[in-house]
Amino acid sequence: MKLIKTFILPLLVVSVCFSCNNAGSKPNTTTQNGVATIDSIKAISEGKRTKDTAKEEILSITAMFVDFTLGDAEHYTFTDKAGKTWEFGGCDDKKNQFAVELPEAQANEANQGFGGNKALQKKWFDLKYVIRTQPEYQDGPMAKVPIIVEATIKN
Repeated sequence: MKLIKTFILPLLVVSVCFSCNNAGSKPNTTTQNGVATIDSIKAISEGKRTKDTAKEEILSITAMFVDFTLGDAEHYTFTDKAGKTWEFGGCDDKKNQFAVELPEAQANEANQGFGGNKALQKKWFDLKYVIRTQPEYQDGPMAKVPIIVEATIKN
């Protein structure tokens, strides 16, 4: 848990400083250091659609939730009926919490205090996803990354 506090606290301080410097401007949509991604995630979490997300083509699959890992970025792993593994780099869906914070005793440097939700593992979902251009990992190069926008559990 100390690792999370050590990582998140400085990130929040930097975000607040950046926000204060640009309080009157509209959200930044193009940068080289990943700030645009943070602004886009904030807009999506507040229920706002940015100009870029309004044009995204929504794709869909049916797949079983396997696991969540937090490494260099978020990794949501699913398997479809044909056995193909699908890895998503983010999840905007708020109905299903695929990632959960682990108890302090299980948290370590490798998992950074997060793991897959055991209650959702091995359950099938109808997934709607989009391909977004965002940093492949923190401060990494830009890449096309599949992001879950809606997940509906199958009965």
